[in-house]
Amino acid sequence: MHPSMDITGTLGDELSGKKIVLCLTGSVAIIRSVDLARQLMRHGADVHAVFTSAAQRLIGPDLMEWATGNPAILQLTGAVEHVALAGNVSSKADLVLVAPATANTVGKIACGIDDTPVTTVVTTAIGEGIPVIVVPAMHEPMYKHPAVLKNLATLRDYGIKTISPEISEGKAKIAPIELIYDSVCKSVSGSPLPLSGVKMLITAGRTVEYLDPIRVFTNNSSGKMGMAIAEEAKALGARVVVVYGKGTAPVPNGVEVVRVDTSDDMIKAVGQSLMDREYDVMVAAAAVGDWKPKEKAEKKIATDGSEELMVELVPTAKIIDRVRDAAPNIFLVAFRALHALTREELIENAFGRMKKARADLIAVNDVSAKGAGFETDTNEIYIIDDERVITHVPLTSKREVARRLIMAICSKIGRQVG
Repeated sequence: MHPSMDITGTLGDELSGKKIVLCLTGSVAIIRSVDLARQLMRHGADVHAVFTSAAQRLIGPDLMEWATGNPAILQLTGAVEHVALAGNVSSKADLVLVAPATANTVGKIACGIDDTPVTTVVTTAIGEGIPVIVVPAMHEPMYKHPAVLKNLATLRDYGIKTISPEISEGKAKIAPIELIYDSVCKSVSGSPLPLSGVKMLITAGRTVEYLDPIRVFTNNSSGKMGMAIAEEAKALGARVVVVYGKGTAPVPNGVEVVRVDTSDDMIKAVGQSLMDREYDVMVAAAAVGDWKPKEKAEKKIATDGSEELMVELVPTAKIIDRVRDAAPNIFLVAFRALHALTREELIENAFGRMKKARADLIAVNDVSAKGAGFETDTNEIYIIDDERVITHVPLTSKREVARRLIMAICSKIGRQVG
């Protein structure tokens, strides 16, 4: 096995056993193709790269061989590579992905012109009934040309999925990798994604409590864990809404977000969301502040650095304790961050908190453990259910922790996930 294949399946097995042909054309967005290939591999895919001659002038085939572990296809030879990859053979691809796709290649595919390895592979795939996804990337005026838009419409008429670019800075930029990955999963899945039709509400990030208009009490939560859960749930087909406090983690594509500041804001937003929609699952991953100043100063508190300031704090309302009354049938997942406890103390404390909140699961971590605290890219948690069954997720990436938590949720709500 090629050494680069050691990442295969490290983030999940949604694409395990799937052969994906990644076609590269002469757009500068090709610099994203390495990351795209690696993302597909991390979820189990076997990726094969095919180049146009213009693509070869932008990145080298050795780079894609390193990225995928498979030799890149640069030209069609007596080995009839287009048939081997996408013809009526037993080892044919499960999907052909053209990312990035230039205006030139889009037009050729629409007209059935086969003068590059990429267009010939795509034509063969269309004829064989293999799913094809086209991800355009080009200068914005090119994308807006009526012929280009018509060609993209023609591709859709052929049954080819197109993923719209992001328009910014005068460019039609390639869609985000996670959005492409989601589309690939949906296209190659023989059955609905595990969380298709599931509506999920997630809280993430930290709240702030104002002492005066510019000073706050808060904590160090980055929102990374909550957003990893949102990303994993979205990838598995859920419709996700995130009530997001302060945080540095980006919002995954396709996830609806409601921004809030204080614990009162978050309570209001969660309550309103539960009134407006009927959710199947709620994951309360936000680090909500436990106390707030009894009184907030209307103006900035003046100081020259020599005065003491006495502040009276009062407890904030516990959002998690109100959920069950607002949504009796929701599957509720609580989070608990504790500090410097033994494993037994950690689990005992979390189990008690879960019972008080009437939650179905609780995820607890010790933020004093190296790599498992706030602002890290990793975490270690224990997942506990109402029968006190404990699942330990050792220190790993937050996305993998999210995957394991989603697996536990799926098991409880009767959804099958690999």
